[in-house]
Amino acid sequence: MQFDLLLAPWQAVLTQRLADQWQASPGEPTLAPAAGQQLLDTMSELHMQTGGKRLRGLLPAALVAAGDGPVDAALSLGAAIEWVHNGTLVHDDVQDRDELRRGTPTLWARFGVAQAINAGDALLVTPLAALLRDPAVPNEHRVALTLLVADALLATIAGQTADLLLHGHGLPSLEHVGAVHVGKTAPLFEACLAGAAILLELPPATQATIQPMAKALGLAFQIRDDLLDALGLKGRGQAGADVREGKPTWPMLLAADSWTGEQRDRLGERLHQAAQGEPLDDAEVGQIINDIKAHGGIDAASGDLHTQLQAVREVAQDVWPPQCALVLVALCDRLAKLDG
Repeated sequence: MQFDLLLAPWQAVLTQRLADQWQASPGEPTLAPAAGQQLLDTMSELHMQTGGKRLRGLLPAALVAAGDGPVDAALSLGAAIEWVHNGTLVHDDVQDRDELRRGTPTLWARFGVAQAINAGDALLVTPLAALLRDPAVPNEHRVALTLLVADALLATIAGQTADLLLHGHGLPSLEHVGAVHVGKTAPLFEACLAGAAILLELPPATQATIQPMAKALGLAFQIRDDLLDALGLKGRGQAGADVREGKPTWPMLLAADSWTGEQRDRLGERLHQAAQGEPLDDAEVGQIINDIKAHGGIDAASGDLHTQLQAVREVAQDVWPPQCALVLVALCDRLAKLDG
C-alpha cells in the first residue's frame, strides 16, 4: 500500500489542526504588541508554505486510525510534533546559513537572523502549550503526550548541537556521524511511535520496539537526506550544498574509505575551512561529488538506507498490530524512494 494514500485522509485535517494549535491561547489579553504577533504569524505562514511531506505530523494519525484508536487526539499529537520539527528547521537554516529551503528563501534570508530565531522559538513553544490545552486529547494522556514531545525536542536539540561540533574537525568516523544522525532525527520519530502506542494502549512488548525502530528510522532518514544532497534533489538549489558548508556526509565517508590518507587529510582540512566560513567553490564541490560517485559512495549509502528500512519493516511485521505494521512498512517503502 502506498504511504501517500494512507496519509491522504488526514492531510486537510492536519492542516486545520496546525492552524488551530498556532492560534490557541488561554483566552486572556496579551501584553505583547500586535506588531510582534503579526510578524510571527507572517513568518510562520511563509515557512510552512515551503512545503514538506508532513510525515511526522501524519504518522500518528495513520497509525492510530489503523489500530481503531482516537484519531482526533493523534492529529493533535502529530500537529504538535510537526510544529516542533519545523521550529528546528528554522533554526537549522540559520545555523547552516542556508538561504533556500525547497527552493524558497529561508526566514533568516528574508527577515534577518534575529527575527528568524524568534520565529523558530515560537514554533517550538506554541505546540507544547496548545497540546496541554487541547480538548481532543484525553485528560489521562495529555501530560504524557506533551512530555513525549518536550523530551523529543530536547533530545533533538542535543543532536543538533553534536552535529555542529562535527563541522570543522576533519573527517569523523562513520560511527560518530551515525550517532549524530540518530540524535538529530530519531527523537521525533520516537515521539510519533510512542504517542501512537499510548493512544492505542499497546502492550509492553510492542512498546519495547519503539526506540530501536526510531533509531533505525532516524538513521535511514538522514542517510536519505545525505543521498538527496549528493544527487541535487534536496531543494537547496544545487548538488552538494552540505558539502559546500563543510559537512561530512554518509556517502562521502563511505567513499573516503577507498581514498589515500593524503586525500582524506586534504578533504578534512578543506571541510574545516568551509565550516569556518570559506565555503567550497562550484568546482571543488563538483569534484567531491564526482569522487563520491566514482568510489561507490552513492551505492554504498543506498545499501545502508535499505538495511535500516528493512530492519524497521521486520520488527513492525513481527510485533506491531497487523494494520499498524502496514502503515510502517508503507512509510519505509516511501523513504526508500530517492525523489526529493
